[in-house]
Amino acid sequence: MKALFIFDGGLAPGYTAVAVGLTEEGERLGWECWAARSGFRSLCEGLYDEPQLVRVVSNPIKSFELNHQGFPTENMGRRIFYPGSDFRSERYPEFAEPENQAKAVEAILEAKFNIIIFCGGDGTLRGAKALAKLLPDSIRTGFINISADSDITNDRSVGFLSCAEHGAEIARGLYEDAYTHRRIYFLEMMGNKSGRHALHSGAAARSHLIILPMFNFTDLVLAEIANSLKERRHALIVVAEGYKKKERMAKNLNAAEYLKQELEAFGLKDNPQKRIIAEPFSRYLRGLRPLMIDCEIAHLKCQLLTSALYKGQSNIMVYYQNEHLMGLQPFEVCGADNAVEKEFMGMIDRLNLKLFREYALSVIG
Repeated sequence: MKALFIFDGGLAPGYTAVAVGLTEEGERLGWECWAARSGFRSLCEGLYDEPQLVRVVSNPIKSFELNHQGFPTENMGRRIFYPGSDFRSERYPEFAEPENQAKAVEAILEAKFNIIIFCGGDGTLRGAKALAKLLPDSIRTGFINISADSDITNDRSVGFLSCAEHGAEIARGLYEDAYTHRRIYFLEMMGNKSGRHALHSGAAARSHLIILPMFNFTDLVLAEIANSLKERRHALIVVAEGYKKKERMAKNLNAAEYLKQELEAFGLKDNPQKRIIAEPFSRYLRGLRPLMIDCEIAHLKCQLLTSALYKGQSNIMVYYQNEHLMGLQPFEVCGADNAVEKEFMGMIDRLNLKLFREYALSVIG
């Protein structure tokens, strides 16, 4: 069996851990393992002058031998917690075009791959589902979710825990700085649509308010927030990067600065006696080294998925919610999940803002 691993989407901790897991499990099953150097782009237009497909092995001696024979090969044996990824490029939205999907099918058939495993977030999943429909039934396909925001149905992505942990550390650091210097901090964090990362990092750090992407406050709510913060000695407000995205991009402002300026209209203004500070912190999570627990989840997902593909299953995604709930689900039930857990909504307000709470609950439902 000849397997191809395709990594695409935004970088998150754990891409390399998954590459290691797939290589080890694939070799255990007797597969010849390959990786696309630049994700979907490698099957269409390529990227620069790099080899588009490379062999991946877990034995350094095997790597030396194959490279000596002229096969571009990478040894994955010790890379489990590498922070970046050798096998991906920037997002490739052009893959949605039919002509590029046709090129990918042609490349896969020409190379005689039997198994394709896609790895990434919801955009990669859309590409995987589209390509799977075009491939012959003899080629088995699977998907592993890797992302910071964990926005696919019924799954906790590889990388989510690492990003939530590190994000909470950053948020808590600003919380302590706010306390020490009597400041009000607005902190932009990742969370484009669901805001799940901002929610969990902010809740773990015990921030005073968490602003989610779907919020669009009335003047009454904004006035309530501003008046409360005027009376505060210190505070930390976490703002998901998706908050009023269209409006703030027109002004070239990050989400934290945009909310800060909104509240200025209601009297919350920076001054020497009380500093009001907006800090952007959203993309710095991309190059994190994954937590070892995320590496464990990565390898578990690789093991479950490769075993199922080996047995003949296809068009499946492996999911993991906790140590008691994991398994496989077909592509047709997988999709984007931008909802947030209602149980955590009680943790987004520590200022006891009546109007804010009523509004938030009405939005979440």
